[in-house]
Amino acid sequence: MATLQNIRNRAGLLVAVVIGLALFAFILGDMMGSGTSAFSKRTVGEINGKAIGVSEYLDREKALREFYELNAGGQSLDAEMERQIQQETWRRMVRQTIMDHAYRELGIHVSADELKTMVTGDQTMSMSGSPSLGEPHPIVRQMFSNPETGMLNREIMTNYFNALDNPQFAQEKKRWLFIEEEIVNEKMSQKYFNLVRQGFQPSSLDLEDHLRENGKRADFIFISKPYASVPDAEISVTESDLKKYYREHKERYMQEASRTFQYVVFEVEASEKDIETARYWTAQTKIEFSRITDAEVPRYVNGVSDEPFNRQYFSYEELPEIIRDSVFQASTDEVFGPYREGDAFKITRLHDVQMRPDSVRARHILLSPQEFRGSRELARQTADSLKGVLERGGNFNQIALEYSADESNRAIGGDLGWFTEGMMVTEFNNACFENKQGDVVIAETNFGTHIIRIEEQSSPVRKIQMATVVRNIYASDETNQDYYNRAVKFRSKATNIEKFTEQAREFGLDPRFAPNITKDQQSIPGIEDPISIIKWAFSADVNNVSNIFSQTDEKYIIAVLTEAREDGYAKLDDVRAEIVQEVKKQKKAGKLADQLNKALEGVTDLTQYGIENQEEVGEATQVTFSNTYVSGIGLEPVVVGAAMHLPPEEISKPLAGESGVFVISVTDRTEPGVPETIDPAVVSRLTYALESRSNYDAYNALLDAANVKDNRLEMFY
Repeated sequence: MATLQNIRNRAGLLVAVVIGLALFAFILGDMMGSGTSAFSKRTVGEINGKAIGVSEYLDREKALREFYELNAGGQSLDAEMERQIQQETWRRMVRQTIMDHAYRELGIHVSADELKTMVTGDQTMSMSGSPSLGEPHPIVRQMFSNPETGMLNREIMTNYFNALDNPQFAQEKKRWLFIEEEIVNEKMSQKYFNLVRQGFQPSSLDLEDHLRENGKRADFIFISKPYASVPDAEISVTESDLKKYYREHKERYMQEASRTFQYVVFEVEASEKDIETARYWTAQTKIEFSRITDAEVPRYVNGVSDEPFNRQYFSYEELPEIIRDSVFQASTDEVFGPYREGDAFKITRLHDVQMRPDSVRARHILLSPQEFRGSRELARQTADSLKGVLERGGNFNQIALEYSADESNRAIGGDLGWFTEGMMVTEFNNACFENKQGDVVIAETNFGTHIIRIEEQSSPVRKIQMATVVRNIYASDETNQDYYNRAVKFRSKATNIEKFTEQAREFGLDPRFAPNITKDQQSIPGIEDPISIIKWAFSADVNNVSNIFSQTDEKYIIAVLTEAREDGYAKLDDVRAEIVQEVKKQKKAGKLADQLNKALEGVTDLTQYGIENQEEVGEATQVTFSNTYVSGIGLEPVVVGAAMHLPPEEISKPLAGESGVFVISVTDRTEPGVPETIDPAVVSRLTYALESRSNYDAYNALLDAANVKDNRLEMFY
């Protein structure tokens, strides 16, 4: 049982590794199984023609949530993390469904012997068999290694697997099955993408072409005519022009379903009455605060204040300016205020005065509980031992390098440099400022156990500790109701886009714009919780005005839907403005090309032409296929591409580039030959370049073909 507890204590670190592994393998295993209730017959989406049931989705979401909670030390997750889990669950289900189909088509699987090898490191060893010298999977090694030596403890591993069949450890077995599933999924993913990478190995022809094309360098001169030199007024664009361009470039205008809306925000602010209520409460509290004993102060502040008692000591310069002169020279227990600071009223009592260093230089060794099987007690025992070694003259640098979990400074002996009071967490701060130079002390913080050596301290200065009772200024229920009533009045008159705009003007509100919002979008500026608004937008018609959305951060929001786009090709009207600009660019290019053809008729030397006609002739040097930047112009891939093949000294035809129309003449070009023996480093670089995108490209191709339909917005939110 002790073994299982030790493994369980390391679960937080383990979960982080497992989640990272799942992302690599593209898959989250089906640990929980699907339900069979009537609810499960409903679907949240479709992937590769397979309907995804509600219960299946919720089971996966629950499993992922449990592991995130475990990673967070059992703490509950906030709303933002919940949204991330919902999105991550769906992404993993999409990946799993797609990849499972690919595995089946290619006959990819992991045998029992392969799994045994990955778990134990030896094919001949059973799950409870004798030790082996083979290396298990990194996750398994992580679970069963001695945190002090890093050595795998096979006895603990064997005892763990033997205990899993005990009903008492059902939860532990569930956890292990999840980990085992991840190991299997990773292996299948490796097999699949290894096959894909084989198809990206460069052939001899690929290598020769790569050397020829990437070794080319060209210098050229050019004359250019910018598109901006032709006024828009000289270009006419007809409906026929737009339709023709749209037909010829339709694939550019594939789109995901989206909605565009405007919205107004009624931000609830405290009234003058609310402000006075907070001030009055603080004034009344001051009477009692002045009477309590010094020993009662911390508990009293923690009981009534909106902010906890702060143990930090402050120098004169660090005090809030509003009370600096009054408090710093006051008598202990004297109370000041009420005074307003930001959105709060405060009363402050001088609690203690000490002579303390203004700044400290220290170094530390951090012992993380995760490196000690989750045990703070074991970490503390080790810290006590190391403290003794240091006090007997041990080498701090060497011990920090060997033991410290703080990667940011372990290589420099844990040196933190100089810091002032309040820069570190409270426990660490107090250990440094309440002890003497040269002391070696231990402090416990949320990060773990710290062994601290105080290297230097500045000269002591007078510092004070204040006890401050804070009363935040809140909008009352009455004030909230007033703002809600305003929102109701706005909504009753704003029945379409035109009236929405009129009411915004009357109420002094500036409508905000939310363009091209997709179903899975998780954030909209100015909206704390956008999911319900997005759901409304996808169920409403253009010109519809929403009901009032209440936000937890004291806001009321009303929106009007101004545009709806569906999956597939964008309508011409939706991309009309963009296409108008492209057609104008085409027509300007034609006009400028005609001008250049006429001007350069019979010309054989661009430089001479420039001199004779006072025309500026530009120069580009050492351009390549990978460097298409033309000095003074910008990126011009079409122009550079032409320079790579145009015969030297020949004048090109007009080229429609990014910024204008160009005529070029190549002055020099380097075209290296292909050596008889190709440098292995070149082969390696090209292979890496091809393989580095293979996983990404292959998966995206599968994703595009899977026709994924996500209905979660309609189902849950």
